Amino acid sequence: MAVAHAFSPKEWRVAIASDASTAGSTGIGSTMYQLDVDSIGFPTLNVNQKLDVRSGVGRTLKDEDFFQDNVMRAVEISLSGTLHVDTGHKLLVQNICNDFSGDAAVVSGFSPAELLYGTTSVSSNALSLTLVMQPSDITNQQGLEFFGCVVTSFSITAEAGTDGGQYKWSATLMTGKKPDLASTANPTITAYANTDIPKLSASSLHEVMNTSVILSSFTTAVESPAVFTGVASDGYQAVGRGAEIAVTSDAQVKYDGNTKGFINSFDTQSSANTEDTFVIVNNNNFGVDIENGVFTDVALSEGDLMMLDCSMKAVDNGTEALVVFDLSS
Repeated sequence: MAVAHAFSPKEWRVAIASDASTAGSTGIGSTMYQLDVDSIGFPTLNVNQKLDVRSGVGRTLKDEDFFQDNVMRAVEISLSGTLHVDTGHKLLVQNICNDFSGDAAVVSGFSPAELLYGTTSVSSNALSLTLVMQPSDITNQQGLEFFGCVVTSFSITAEAGTDGGQYKWSATLMTGKKPDLASTANPTITAYANTDIPKLSASSLHEVMNTSVILSSFTTAVESPAVFTGVASDGYQAVGRGAEIAVTSDAQVKYDGNTKGFINSFDTQSSANTEDTFVIVNNNNFGVDIENGVFTDVALSEGDLMMLDCSMKAVDNGTEALVVFDLSS
């Protein structure tokens, strides 16, 4: 018999919170914070399947040869949307930077958190995260609940001529814990507000390689891959990080007397720039400060005006942070 229910994808919410007492313990019982997402992107479940045709009568897959495992796998969730300077969106950058108070920075000599699921205390901070994709009701729908998540990539971007220069974000989260894909939980979710969206028009200074520029758009990204290891009945036992945490920025700036030398600087550089490699002053609103870095590309970009596309990578000088995101006064 057909069921009369019909649901809009816009009725679903994505919400996030710190895990509870230990890494991998669900934080769904606490207040969760809604993320402003463009759409509900379905996670990559990465179940293990074996569908090989083995020896037997005929050239077909036999029922006895089918195998599936949903325990030893890493689940990946990719999301994007409009950025807000609030608790929920801050959790994303705090997790990947391993920095939980004040501004979020990738410090010199960065040492990532190593998490042992079920053992490592998270003390209600952002060491590991719970994310839910929550339907509009739990009677006729089921939520998707992911705990023990770490952020493996986080980026912010803005363009002067798009959406009033609103900041946008994108992030990828991964977990080695078996998720609950039939959740009937009904968590308390605090909605985001439309009064805390950072905008380019609120910024007061833009610099590339210690040079004042007229900025059209930018993207700043942090990448820190997750590495899962160990075995448990509900997934991997531990999660660490890959060999490098990388901080990069791309900026499109006006080609003019200030920036005419960037192409030659890229071609002839022999060491890292040591001051204001990429700076956006936007107090308490996701301002960006990368002090030390190198050009990885500079190219002309033809449009109504001649522009320059500049790509940069942060370098550790042994003292200063690779990047500081200005989140607090």
